[in-house]
Amino acid sequence: MTSKPQHLNPLSIVYFIFRHFWDTILLLIIGSGPITRWSTAIGIDPVIGFSALAVLIILWHTIRYLCLTFEIGKDMLTINSGILVKRHSHILYTRIQTIQHTQWFFLVPFHLEKLQIETAGHDDHSPEAVLPIVNERIRTEIEYQRNGDSAPAADSTDHLAKQLKPSVQQAEYEINSHELTVFALTSLGVFPIIGAGFAVYGKIQEAIPQKLIDSLTAKLIHQSAVILGVIGLLIVIISIAGSYLTIIQKYYKFRLNSTNTQLNTEQGLFQRNSVTIPIARIQALRIKQNVIRQWCHISTVQALAASSAGDDEKSNDLMILPVVKNDQVFATLQPFVSWAPTQFSELNRLARGSYWYFIRNASLISLVIVLPCLYFFKIWGLLSLLVVIITILMGWYSAANTGWKIVNDQLILQDGHFFTRSQYVIPHKNIQSFLFVQSIWMTHTKLAHVRVNVRHGNGNQLIEIRYLPEAVGRQIFDWLKIR
Repeated sequence: MTSKPQHLNPLSIVYFIFRHFWDTILLLIIGSGPITRWSTAIGIDPVIGFSALAVLIILWHTIRYLCLTFEIGKDMLTINSGILVKRHSHILYTRIQTIQHTQWFFLVPFHLEKLQIETAGHDDHSPEAVLPIVNERIRTEIEYQRNGDSAPAADSTDHLAKQLKPSVQQAEYEINSHELTVFALTSLGVFPIIGAGFAVYGKIQEAIPQKLIDSLTAKLIHQSAVILGVIGLLIVIISIAGSYLTIIQKYYKFRLNSTNTQLNTEQGLFQRNSVTIPIARIQALRIKQNVIRQWCHISTVQALAASSAGDDEKSNDLMILPVVKNDQVFATLQPFVSWAPTQFSELNRLARGSYWYFIRNASLISLVIVLPCLYFFKIWGLLSLLVVIITILMGWYSAANTGWKIVNDQLILQDGHFFTRSQYVIPHKNIQSFLFVQSIWMTHTKLAHVRVNVRHGNGNQLIEIRYLPEAVGRQIFDWLKIR
């Protein structure tokens, strides 16, 4: 059975236009001169010329919309696209790995959403199938065919949703308002925003006429410190509020549930983003804590999956638990990922003597910033010495948070970067490649590095434990060689 070709929703034309917004702006900039000269030459208003170009752009995307169709067959999904060069993509339901759908709040009343489908043979940075704006019924029909059920009536969306609900739901988790607030308030994402805020303030100062600045300075010379303090405080407050609201809207009503062999996440206030992925595609678990969350004894759990589906379009990291207490991580995680450990294991740590190597490396990198500042800014360049102090702390943090352990058939590795600790739980069978690295100088100190690669998105995740004792490194390497 093959269904008739179906078009996207007509609103897809608007989607195509906005998706290529910057291309359109560039075209208008390049064409502004020729259009103006051509319009003047034939004696018409240039506005008419630009209007004609806008009509051509809309017409192009309309033709693109008309040429893009899809067919939901019995065994496969077929997508037909292309204007000058026709392309036919056939996606077998048995090969579908992840289905991701996003829905903006203004599309909810119309039951419209964006649908992305990825298969097992995927090797690009974008999904095989992207249906920008389709009815929710389309996803449900694809799920029916994927699960091997008979196709239901095409005009009954509610009936489809009810029939598609699994009979047995193994586990379910939903973040509460208190957890979400703690998660947002303990984010380090506020610091880049603060930096951007001060940069914008500096640009605003440059834009203000010097005479006005001199006049205000003369009047407020005695209050300048107070005013600068207030401005700095306002920038910090606005940055914290911006970071807080960004995280709140992104992970609003975050839900995680598992059904049979599938894991499903759903999140977002203005745009609901839902990802369905087979549990078998999860290659490793990452338990992250920035330094603030370490003090608060809370963690974030992400999945490294062999899929490009993530909690946003720019990341392949699939969020599983945004925030959970340290002593409850694996107890909360176990119902969703059966191979996860039942409890935290005390990791093996580096000897204090090895901390020096991390601090040395971090300090040397800081010289790239410090030396030019001292050369060009003289006395003021001394302020850059703060960078040395920060990098020393980062080196010490990295060394103090390095750990490893072999538990049953799993390798647990932990590292620290930029004041964020990451612990990886990796099943032996999911390790793609591994290296034992030892330089000439390290042979004298009896130290080594161990590098492990696991699949992550459409590439790999490199996990490296540095400056291990040589005997420990060889022990891990020998364990990794067992197949």
